[in-house]
Amino acid sequence: MDYQELLEYLGLEDPAEFEYFENFADLVEGHETISLGALYQLLKGIPEDVMSEVIEGYFNEALEACPDTEVEIYTLLELIKRALIGLSKKAEDDKDLGFFADEILRFKEWFANESRVTIKDKATKVSSQVTVMEALVISRLEKIEGAEYDYDFSQAIDYSIDENIMTYSLSDGDDDYLETDEDEDGYGYNEDE
Repeated sequence: MDYQELLEYLGLEDPAEFEYFENFADLVEGHETISLGALYQLLKGIPEDVMSEVIEGYFNEALEACPDTEVEIYTLLELIKRALIGLSKKAEDDKDLGFFADEILRFKEWFANESRVTIKDKATKVSSQVTVMEALVISRLEKIEGAEYDYDFSQAIDYSIDENIMTYSLSDGDDDYLETDEDEDGYGYNEDE
């Protein structure tokens, strides 16, 4: 989807209205394909402090929904949260903002589409495969409705967070960790996309 379609999809007239964790949920939980240029343009209009608060609020809700026995997925989501918050705070130029947009789309694809979690209903013994996003919804409902499930996140924890991203996103200085021979030109976007 292009920029205008993305705004409509999120129910926004202007990027400055992107201020609640529900906005981030709509962004990363949908199955629609969002173009990198459209997301870049959206992020360009969201104040950095607002974006980091929205990400933190969203991930805190997701972490609360993690099954108590699943330490690995909790730890992974915590690392992704830190990386995205750090990248949002460091997105000072077009290249950094483009990299941040790319990381959000990579997370969205893994979280809502590609990841596979096996859940098994303890009462019926029926197993099914769901995404991490769906598993967290089921876990939250489990706490409310009383149904009980076993979770196997082992296939879903293969989400790489580059050490340079973590260092870059959590550092206080203006480091150039994102400079590589493969990416000399940085990111360039057509805002009309």
